[in-house]
Amino acid sequence: MATFSEIFKALRKDKQLTQEQVAEIFGVSPQAISRWENATSYPDITLLPGIASYFETTVDDLLGVKKTVKKQKMLYFQFRWQESADIVNKYLDDGWTIKEMHTHPLDEGQHPEGVVILEKIMLN
Repeated sequence: MATFSEIFKALRKDKQLTQEQVAEIFGVSPQAISRWENATSYPDITLLPGIASYFETTVDDLLGVKKTVKKQKMLYFQFRWQESADIVNKYLDDGWTIKEMHTHPLDEGQHPEGVVILEKIMLN
């Protein structure tokens, strides 16, 4: 996970700005910028929204925060048809897991039918 100092320095360099120029923009000393980039100190928390806005990013991205994102899909299945099983298996092969499965009551000799709820958890 990237740190604030690494992210801040990369953003500054992407805009081709010197530490002195960035210091003037944010109203701090060039030494403060140097300390931020060397991870010996950090900006006051009240500066973070302005820094994120200036670099067209978010405070979360600036701080290297990764969010867990859950995606869910609900699929109707009839396992008497092979394509239903193939579709579910394709999602499972792609890292999805079965969160819930609901089937209709079956009479003897019937194939399962119902709904499967798939879930995929990712870092964003």
